[in-house]
Amino acid sequence: MGAVTYPQAEVREILERATIPIQFDNTVDAAQPIIKRYHHIWTPDLRILTGDGDELYRWNGYLPPAEFAAQLLAGLAQARLRLRAFDEAIALYEEALKRFPTSLCAPEAQYFLAVANYRKSGEGSDLLKGWHRLEGRYPLTEWTVKQDFK
Repeated sequence: MGAVTYPQAEVREILERATIPIQFDNTVDAAQPIIKRYHHIWTPDLRILTGDGDELYRWNGYLPPAEFAAQLLAGLAQARLRLRAFDEAIALYEEALKRFPTSLCAPEAQYFLAVANYRKSGEGSDLLKGWHRLEGRYPLTEWTVKQDFK
């Protein structure tokens, strides 16, 4: 990740704008409290945390730069959604979808964009409108199945 993904401009820009990155070596004894606290099992292990260390979003495994950037935006949006910062969440989901519409996490971003719009407005039509967009853009994904109960 340090040699391929992190140095890429699109990744670096998002990291610098929205995070305080922390990296640790999971092979050293000093890292054991972190490993135990977060039940770390595999690298890379990427987490978005509050200032108090509460986990808001995570994923494991290598992603190439464009996929990493898209996942990072979606993760940051999810973190804002969990903190009820709906306008910020919406802006980040929209950015992820605009910049990376074919990324692996785009369906997730579209799903939760609808949720964020609904949570902001309280209008069921906002949720359904977003989920109809999900069905149209990403019809064969787990995220379409998750909203299929409607």
